[in-house]
Amino acid sequence: MLDLDFAFFSLKNQDRRGLIYRKSILDRLAPLFFPPRVEKLIYLDGLNSRGCNISLPLGPGNLRLLDVEKQENISLRSAEILEAYQLPAMAVDRLHKEQLRPLFPSLPLVFGDNFIKALASVFVREILSRRGIRKLIITGETEYFSEFIAETAALGVPVSLQSTHPTRYEVLAYHLLYEKGQAVSTSYLKPANWERGELVLMFDPDRRQMAISSPRAFCIKFSDQVKGLSREMETHLAGNGIDPALHNLAPILEISLLAKAGLLGCSAEQNNAREEEGRKFLLLQELGKQTGLWELFLDKAI
Repeated sequence: MLDLDFAFFSLKNQDRRGLIYRKSILDRLAPLFFPPRVEKLIYLDGLNSRGCNISLPLGPGNLRLLDVEKQENISLRSAEILEAYQLPAMAVDRLHKEQLRPLFPSLPLVFGDNFIKALASVFVREILSRRGIRKLIITGETEYFSEFIAETAALGVPVSLQSTHPTRYEVLAYHLLYEKGQAVSTSYLKPANWERGELVLMFDPDRRQMAISSPRAFCIKFSDQVKGLSREMETHLAGNGIDPALHNLAPILEISLLAKAGLLGCSAEQNNAREEEGRKFLLLQELGKQTGLWELFLDKAI
């Protein structure tokens, strides 16, 4: 049996069509012809890490058609593959995050949110050390958002949380401003007002907002489809037959860092502790520093 560091689960991005993919037929054929399988190995030379791609040869719409029992069989089969390779967790394509999270209720899943926050934090620190940034603008949201904002605001640059519904962040801004003394404010999303000397982080996966740009402010986007953050790591993935967009890159690099550090075997109590989970991006930030991973991304920041 191969010695692997991680597993990565993916669906087909497009539904498979034809007579056999109708529900009545698909329910009967899925266990025999469309089970999850190890499709390819993934080699990350930059991290000296090796994993496998567990692929379900169906699209998201095909998966939704299956009976609950057949979906449970997919979960059980995936767990069996992980057990065979002695892997305690599984990275998952971010494009299907909401659909796949309930499919694997008993498996620890890695979606890459902490990697994205760690990368954003690295970018911010690098840019602040090299440029005269007077304001940091953050639009969109990610998991454990308040912890990320608190750590970012602690760097000493005013933070503006811009949204089409800014009232949802007023409690957070009030807490950080009046209880921690951090300069955090909220306002409506107004890209036309972004100015030179402002750094914009865009987390919102909404493609309409991700199309926003500014000729004056420096913008870094973290949409699932974004590419160009690290040509070397993206080349590694593409060479392994994996689309190197962030929806794949983030979960694969996060689980690889945790696996190489021996941190995938943590107890469920530890993994579910909000305080620890909210600060896990800081752990990823340190692991990336120790492995030299961030050096492959910082040319983008510079």
